[in-house]
Amino acid sequence: MNLKKILIIIIALSLIVSVLVDVNRIKVENKYDTVEIVGDLKSFKDLASVTGRDLTSVLSDMKSAGLIGVAVNEVTLESLQQSGEISLSLLKDVINLYLLSSNLGNEALEDYLKSLTDKEREQYGNYIVVTTKDVKIFNFLKEALTKRVPEDGLKVLEKRGSYAFVINKPKDVFITKGLGFDESDLGLVKSLGFDVIPRIENFTGIRDKDIEEYVDILKKFNVKTVIFNGTDVLGNPEKIPYAASLFKKNDINVGIIDVPMGKKLQEGMNKFAKFDSYKGIKVFGVSEAETQKYDASEIINRWYRGMIERNVRIIYMRAKVEHFKSADYNIEQNKSMIEDMTKYIKKVGLKVGVAKPLSELHQSKLTEILISLGVIAGGLLLLQMLGIGDYVLILLGLLGTVLTSLVLVSRFNDLGVKVIALASSIIFPSLGIGYFIDKMKEILDRKKNLSFTYTSLKIFINSLLISFVGALSIAAIMADSKYMLKIDYFRGVKLSFVLPLLFYVLYYIVKIYDANDWKTFMERIKEFLNIDIKVWHLVAIVIAGIIGIIYISRTGNEPIVKPTELELKFRDFLEHTLVARPRTKEFLIGDPAIILAIYAAFKNSKGWAFIMGIFASIGILSIVNTFSHIGSVLPIAIERTVIGWVLGALIGMIAVFIVDKTLKNIKREY
Repeated sequence: MNLKKILIIIIALSLIVSVLVDVNRIKVENKYDTVEIVGDLKSFKDLASVTGRDLTSVLSDMKSAGLIGVAVNEVTLESLQQSGEISLSLLKDVINLYLLSSNLGNEALEDYLKSLTDKEREQYGNYIVVTTKDVKIFNFLKEALTKRVPEDGLKVLEKRGSYAFVINKPKDVFITKGLGFDESDLGLVKSLGFDVIPRIENFTGIRDKDIEEYVDILKKFNVKTVIFNGTDVLGNPEKIPYAASLFKKNDINVGIIDVPMGKKLQEGMNKFAKFDSYKGIKVFGVSEAETQKYDASEIINRWYRGMIERNVRIIYMRAKVEHFKSADYNIEQNKSMIEDMTKYIKKVGLKVGVAKPLSELHQSKLTEILISLGVIAGGLLLLQMLGIGDYVLILLGLLGTVLTSLVLVSRFNDLGVKVIALASSIIFPSLGIGYFIDKMKEILDRKKNLSFTYTSLKIFINSLLISFVGALSIAAIMADSKYMLKIDYFRGVKLSFVLPLLFYVLYYIVKIYDANDWKTFMERIKEFLNIDIKVWHLVAIVIAGIIGIIYISRTGNEPIVKPTELELKFRDFLEHTLVARPRTKEFLIGDPAIILAIYAAFKNSKGWAFIMGIFASIGILSIVNTFSHIGSVLPIAIERTVIGWVLGALIGMIAVFIVDKTLKNIKREY
C-alpha cells in the first residue's frame, strides 16, 4: 500500500471521529433550545415616563406581548439624582453657592464647609457632594459608599435631618457605578410574574461577605440567571473562585454578553465560567444608542441574526422611545417588537421561555489527538502534491504526530487545539483547490470527449467536500463549552483566507504549465512576466484587485468594508426565507466560479481558467470559515453550506449557458 492511500485512510478514520464528536455537539445544542426576551427595567421606566403611563401597566402590557424576563440594574448616584432622591454636585460649585447665600438648606454640609481651610477648599474642589433629606436613602448610601470608597476618600455628614456625603472620586465615572439593589424594583418585577435577572456590578475591594450578601438577595428572589454589569465579573480578580463556587452551589447561571471576536469579554469571565462549570447563556442586545438609531425592523433582524447565527438565547431588549410620537405609538411599537421576535423564535423551532444554560461539553485528549492525526495526514498529502518525497513525508509525519500529541496533553492544550484548527482551515481547502486544479489539467490535456455537465458537477462536489472535511474537523476539535459560548475563539481567520489562495497560484503554475522543478518554475514565471499586456488584462487586474481588497477587508469579525444597505436587506430576506442563510461570497461568487473555471478549461483557455479559478478558490476555502465560528449553531452551519452548494451549482450552470450562447452568437456575427 502506497503512502497516499495510508494518508487517505488516516484522514477517513479521523473524519469518523470528527463526525461522532459533531453529532454529540449537535445533541448538546439541540437541548439549548429556549430563547428568553429580557427587558431592561431602566429603559422601560423611561418609556413609562415619556408615555405618562404607570410602570406596572407598561410592564404588564409587555408581558402580554411575550416579554419573559426583566433585567434590574443596581442603583447609581445618577439614577437617584434622576428620580429626585438626591442632589449631586461638585464641591467647588457648592462652595461658590455657599459664599453667595451662606444657606444651603443642609446644616450638615454647611458645618463641613465652615471647617475647611481655603487650601482644602481649593484642593477638594472636584470631590463629589451628595445631599439628601431622606433617611432611608442616607442609610442605603452610607452602607454602599463605605464598601466602595476608601475611608480617607469619604466624609459622611449628618445633622438634624440633613444628610450629605463628600466623595473623593471622579464624578463622570463614579456616578454611574452600581451601589447595590433597590429591593423594591426586584420585588415589583417578581410580583408581575417575570423572570428576575439582576445586573450585578463588581467593585474594588469586594469581600466574601459582600459576595454572600449578593447571593442572599438572588436566593430571596429565586434568581436563575445573572448578567454582570460593567467591565468585569463579580469578585474579579481575587474573589472569582469564591463567587463562582457560590453561584454553582445555588444553581445560578451567568449570562455571557456576546461580543465580536477580538473584542474583550468582561474581565474574569473565562475564569468565572470555568469555576462555575460553564453554566453560561449567551446574551445579545442592541446598545441604547443603536436602539434609538435603528428602526424596529432592523433591531429585530439583529436579534434574529444573533439567535440563528450565534446561538444567543437571551435577547436583551431596551425599550425604543420616540419622543415625538404619541404614547400609544410608543407602547404598541415595543409590544410589536416583542410579538414579532416571539413569532420568529417559534418559526425556527425554538421555545419561548426562561433560558437554560448550555450543557457542559469538553473533548478528551485522545479525541483531540485522533482528530489532529487527520489534519497532519492532510498536510502530508498537500506536500506530496508539491513533489516532496515519501521518506521526508514519513519523517515529517512522525515528528508532527509526536509534537502535536505532546502539546495536546500538556498545559498548552488550548494553544494546540487552536493551531490544529488553524492548520485544518488552511490544509483541507488547499487540498480541495489542488484536486480542482488537477482535474482542470486533465480536461486541458484530455484525449477523449467528456460530458461537461457530469464532469463539472463531479469536480464541483468533490472539491467542496474535501474542504468540508476540514470544516468538520474544526467543528469537532473545538467542540468545547468555552468556544461554543465564545469565551474563547478560533484565531487566524485572515491567514486561513490568504494562504490557500497563494497555494492556488503556486500550484496552478506548477501543474497547468508543467513547472515540476525549480528551474522550470522560474522559467514559467519569467514567461509570465514577459507577456504582452493588453488593455483587457489591465482591466481584469484592476477589477481583481478591487475585489481582492474588498474580499480581504470583509473577512474576520470586524470587517473594514461594511456590507451595503442593499446587501443587508438581501441578507435579511434570505435569513427569514431560508433560516440558514448561505454566504454571499460562496453561492453568488465562489461556487459558480468553479463551474465557470471548468467551462474555461473545456474551451482550452488557460488564462480564463486561471482567473475564474481564483474566485473558485474563494468558494472552496470559505466553507471552513463558516465552521470556524464555533459559537454558531452547527446544524445551521451545515444547512447554510449545503444550500449554498445547491444555489451555487445552479447559478454556475445558468452562467455557463448564458456565456456559451453569447460566445456562439459572437462567432456567428464574425
